[in-house]
Amino acid sequence: MGIQIQEVDTRRAPESLLAEMHAYYVPLRAEELPDDPPVPFERQVADWRNIREDESVLRWLLRVDGEIAAVAVAFVNFEQNLDNAFARIHVRPDLRGRGLGGRLARPVLDSLAEDGRTRLSSYIVQGTPEAALLRQLGLKPVYREKCSRLIVADVDMDLMSSWIQRAAERASDYELIYLEMPFPDDVVEKYCELQFQMNTAPREDFEEDDEVITPEIWRDTEEKMTSSFNELHTHVAVHKPTGDFVGSTTINTDRLQPEQAWQWETVVHPDHRNKGLSRCSRRPISSKSSKNVPKQTASTPGTPVPTSPCSTSTLRWGSSRSSSPMPGRETWRPPGSGWQTAIANRCPRVGLRRECGHPSPFEEHLSRHPRG
Repeated sequence: MGIQIQEVDTRRAPESLLAEMHAYYVPLRAEELPDDPPVPFERQVADWRNIREDESVLRWLLRVDGEIAAVAVAFVNFEQNLDNAFARIHVRPDLRGRGLGGRLARPVLDSLAEDGRTRLSSYIVQGTPEAALLRQLGLKPVYREKCSRLIVADVDMDLMSSWIQRAAERASDYELIYLEMPFPDDVVEKYCELQFQMNTAPREDFEEDDEVITPEIWRDTEEKMTSSFNELHTHVAVHKPTGDFVGSTTINTDRLQPEQAWQWETVVHPDHRNKGLSRCSRRPISSKSSKNVPKQTASTPGTPVPTSPCSTSTLRWGSSRSSSPMPGRETWRPPGSGWQTAIANRCPRVGLRRECGHPSPFEEHLSRHPRG
């Protein structure tokens, strides 16, 4: 069988190639999240085109006799966590067990090593067959997440109202404000400072530097989200005596798929926890979701296990039928920092073709910010 690996920068790739990739990814996502609707092509292209300025997302396709048989993605940040890289490989179900994942791993690893990344991680959805490939490459699980789903119409609003009433006794010094994109200029810096508290969430054995969201990064995020048909709805808890932002929660709605929403992080400053702020902030969020998207399915991605006070907890909004578990995720990482040699020795080289002849985001970054 003829094997070819093709490097793709989705920011510039022709739409015909993106359509082929989208057709590959539809059953991939259905395998991992069978209850979710397919991502529309228009939305997928918007996501692939609109990448944050401080980040790079590069993809590789492995073709067998001209057809896409496996895909890989690599993610790096150019300004923070300069030792870390994320990569993931997926092989078409009918072609698994033939060593294609190992062949596709080689150009990914070469690019990350060239960029000086010394810590590599990947994630899998629990219950999918990718764990075998990661074990073969020498990785081990270091971090677990869990996800939940609820039908907003099934939320017990009376129970939530009782939470609010109890919280009012403990949180009389706080008020909620609602923020839509773009955030007003006078609140962006305070909001970004609050998001730094997400770094206090448990990381288990996962190593990374604290992430800093600057006003510039946030404005870029808003721009990219808007261009990708996303809207963020945020409630912030304000400490009335000081005016400080001390808690927030956000949901992400999709203009192309209004029946579904994803909950982003819920964060409460350590000095203001155990006052009911997390539950209090979710009532208006859920009410707004119900009003805007009547049959919406809301999901919480990426909840650490065990749940911490500053992270999004498993949804328990009302009766047991309101919330149901989704497949969890596991982050895997090679032991030690010498992953390049250990993994590369297991990965044969295959001829690489670059789409459109453009330099990759890694090469563009290295030309602007050479290391050493």
